[in-house]
Amino acid sequence: MKPFQVLLALAAIGCSDSGGADGADGGSDSDSDSDSDSDSDTDSDSDTDSDSDAECVDLLVETVSTATVVPQPDGPPPGPGEPFEIPETGISVQRISDVDDPGTTGEFHTNGYSRWSAASWTGEYVTAFTSDGGASIYRLSDRTVVTHLDVGEPNELHWDRSGATGTETTIYYRTGAVLRQVEILSGDDAPVHDFADDYPSAGAAINGVEGAPSNDMRYWAFQICDDMSGDGQCLGLQDIVVYDKTDDVIAGRLSDVETAIPTPNFVDMSPSGSRIVVGTCKEDGSTPAPWNGPYAWSLDFSSNVRLSTNCTHSGWAWGQGGQEYHVASDSCGASNEEVTFSCDYIIAVDVTDPDGWENRLPILYAGDMGWGNGNHIGRIYEPENSGWFFISTYGGSEVNWAWHQLLFVEIADAESDPRLWRVTPTFTAEDGYWTEAFASLDFGARHVYWGANWNGDDNLELYQATLCDGWSEALDAL
Repeated sequence: MKPFQVLLALAAIGCSDSGGADGADGGSDSDSDSDSDSDSDTDSDSDTDSDSDAECVDLLVETVSTATVVPQPDGPPPGPGEPFEIPETGISVQRISDVDDPGTTGEFHTNGYSRWSAASWTGEYVTAFTSDGGASIYRLSDRTVVTHLDVGEPNELHWDRSGATGTETTIYYRTGAVLRQVEILSGDDAPVHDFADDYPSAGAAINGVEGAPSNDMRYWAFQICDDMSGDGQCLGLQDIVVYDKTDDVIAGRLSDVETAIPTPNFVDMSPSGSRIVVGTCKEDGSTPAPWNGPYAWSLDFSSNVRLSTNCTHSGWAWGQGGQEYHVASDSCGASNEEVTFSCDYIIAVDVTDPDGWENRLPILYAGDMGWGNGNHIGRIYEPENSGWFFISTYGGSEVNWAWHQLLFVEIADAESDPRLWRVTPTFTAEDGYWTEAFASLDFGARHVYWGANWNGDDNLELYQATLCDGWSEALDAL
């Protein structure tokens, strides 16, 4: 069987050609058992894809068994702001940043981590993290650096996506034990909460770089630490907490139910705000629950479910039945002591399912991607974009279809041969951690951002791929 191209008529599938993100009202409408009041003043329409009216035609949709190699492009690096099309996929891509742009600093740019949006809620601005630990804020309409912040990825920058009036250009970040906010156009900077008021000896409040707040910006996950390492890891864990920004209180403390808490790799909130994920790495086969891998906890830490057999790269997606899926590789435990039917698969676990990992769905087998292949998984914020997860890959062999690619994978049992929606190769030659791509979606899942070095012929620069309007609906119609 050969891979197939799918021609979709825009009118036939009802794809919107308007600028707003369909149904994206700033807060999740998930019917989970969250106690979040996420319908507060979060009804502002997103303009996330205001620069895009791409139609859902000629999508390259394959299956795992029929997947083909989408080659890295040839030729010199593209100039910034010059869109070009990936011939195999029809996706439009452009380079956003340049180290010589006025107002930026450092020797390269990248998007930050895969589990949070580099772009603002309105889609007008994007964060380009710089090699010297700062962040340049680009206005996308003309590629102007409107400001440069002296805080960067270890400070865990997050655009406000609540839709509340006056927050369109607000970025939150942490420094020491303080959560702060800055208005990027005026420069107004103010503290939101100082966790040293709750834990007097705290020197750092962090999620471990990989986490993000809930969609409505109400709930935040933090490790409370004596201090923090240079690469964003907790030194001297004191507690793990859920912070309620709306009421400015700590809504839950893990120390209320557990006394000896190992330091996790990360903590994260689910998109709906229904759960906090504590990403603990399993030490060995005898590590007891709930420290034998990542767990999703209720906000008051009264209950939990297991998510996988060890801490691996992970992300978020939505099922078509409203499931809030944590997506990650099931790594067979710490040293292959948990060989189960999902070993070496990327799996999806509904964090609201009381049985958690026991009802896991194996989707994509590592061997089908090519052994040696690594990946990062994105965060799909809105349940309207359901049925697929987003992944960026690195490593392995260039003869494999999954070598250095950005794509969506259908959330379906591996035995059904899930579909793949191919987006673009990453244009990246491996040269350490920063070249792993770890691509991220914007809030409306209309654009992809990642750092690429044009197959080693350039320094890392920030790239943007534009997805078609209504892609989830289009793929459902196939």
